[in-house]
Amino acid sequence: MLEAKLTIDDVKATIALSGRADTISSECVTDEYEKAKAEGCSEFEFSLKEVEYICSATLRAFLKAQKDCNKNGLAMQITGASEGVKDVFELTGFSSIMNIS
Repeated sequence: MLEAKLTIDDVKATIALSGRADTISSECVTDEYEKAKAEGCSEFEFSLKEVEYICSATLRAFLKAQKDCNKNGLAMQITGASEGVKDVFELTGFSSIMNIS
């Protein structure tokens, strides 16, 4: 199960995710992004330091957030991903359209 902790500092939202990012819990990404956006944030950091697995539904949630950021002039980055999770972003081509560090 995926858990999220949202921290807002001025205009920057940090969404720290932990656990398994599976199909059932992928909506957590969208929910936290929308919550932070509603608070007026213009920068979004998704910390994946404690994510052990990521599925295609979660990748779609990140893609949806990235497209919204691009459309609205907002900034988004993904940080702290393990090598295994980074590999999923690489294999799917998402690493070329998202800021992953």
